[in-house]
Amino acid sequence: MVVLTSTADSDAGRSLTLKIVTLLELIADADHGISVRQVARDTGFDRSAVSRVLTQLRDLGVVTVDNETGAYLVGSRLATLGERLHSRNLIWTVAEPVLRDVVERVDETCYLIAREGDLVRFGERIDCHRPIRYLIESGTTSPLHVGAAGRAVLVGMSSTEISGYLDRVDFTPFTPTTVCGRDELEAQLHEDRIRGFTVSDGERVEGGRGIAAPVFGADGTCVGAVLLTWPSSRFREELVDENGAIAVSAAGDISRRLGNVGDRRGLTARVSRRSATAR
Repeated sequence: MVVLTSTADSDAGRSLTLKIVTLLELIADADHGISVRQVARDTGFDRSAVSRVLTQLRDLGVVTVDNETGAYLVGSRLATLGERLHSRNLIWTVAEPVLRDVVERVDETCYLIAREGDLVRFGERIDCHRPIRYLIESGTTSPLHVGAAGRAVLVGMSSTEISGYLDRVDFTPFTPTTVCGRDELEAQLHEDRIRGFTVSDGERVEGGRGIAAPVFGADGTCVGAVLLTWPSSRFREELVDENGAIAVSAAGDISRRLGNVGDRRGLTARVSRRSATAR
């Protein structure tokens, strides 16, 4: 435990906790380390107090110091903690309660989808309570352009990333409704971006329907998607906008829990304005 002062004052305790968390965030974000002077300048914290806290964190192995520059860097203990958190599937930890809430509202199966390069992987899911469900085996992968989940990830990617993907993608169809050409996919992505979510009609597996929205990490990159699935016989077109809004809300909630503070609605609004101008 790092103790700067001994006090029974709860406000002082919260202040110390804030300092420690802020220092760790600054060090984690600094590729080449950060000095005591820079920390004090950026935060307004007292320089001597910053120095004392960093010294104690160094002694505990949480941070380390570059002897030549005096800059503080991530230490072995903090790095190990990060690896342990990662190995416990941090995304699922924060996503699970959100997906459970979605299933309680919609009563259809909801998946957490992970992006892996040019593929998406179907991960953990929360099952609906209905006897007939549209299920996809955990670990199944699919190209980004095939189905609602993959296209949701494409919607969240930058224009440069999308262009690179389109240059190398194999458009061999999975089903008769799979998007099977560059122009068709670009048009579909434009529509998806305007409404903020994607809809699939048996593009990967015949008889299945899906609605998905992109999930963003702390650095703003798209890391996956929230996917709601239905058997085609139970899918209701008149509820597409309502269920799409639920998927978007859930994906936004997960993104915020992962540390993302961006507002993707700005992208949608810009696309919408360009579309209106073109007409």
